[in-house]
Amino acid sequence: MKFIAREGGRELHVEVVRHGGGYRVCIGDKCMDADLVRAGAYVRSLRLEDGTQLSLIHHASGNTHEITLGETTVRVEIVDPLAARRRRREDEISGDGTVKAPMPGRVVRILAAKGESVRKGAGLLILEAMKMENEIQSPTDGTVDELFVDAGQTVEAGAELVHIS
Repeated sequence: MKFIAREGGRELHVEVVRHGGGYRVCIGDKCMDADLVRAGAYVRSLRLEDGTQLSLIHHASGNTHEITLGETTVRVEIVDPLAARRRRREDEISGDGTVKAPMPGRVVRILAAKGESVRKGAGLLILEAMKMENEIQSPTDGTVDELFVDAGQTVEAGAELVHIS
């Protein structure tokens, strides 16, 4: 899973991937193996690759996460870069109603048929990228005029997927 962590005016690109019994966490160009276990409603036990065991407190409210480790508390906003793109509509829909792929991937399933009326936010198709399934949603109310892809097809970022009028 890739996301952006914003803290104190800084933006950090973070990637977390299952690795053995734990996770491989990359922040920028630095990576480490770690294991995180829930030890209570807000308490987490964190074990680092060198064997160091830490206890931390984690509170989440929406996208904001407050993490306390010892005497230090940090507030971090977690942003899904794909969701941010969807909100901006820069990569999803052109002025002519064409929904485009926000990333390279494989079309797993088509959810909307040609001629079907869709509402804003309705699922159009499922695009698998980096072993994660992403629902591509309609950015507007309208009718599906054209499907440019089929299930099983591989697409590049920016490829035309669906046209809505």
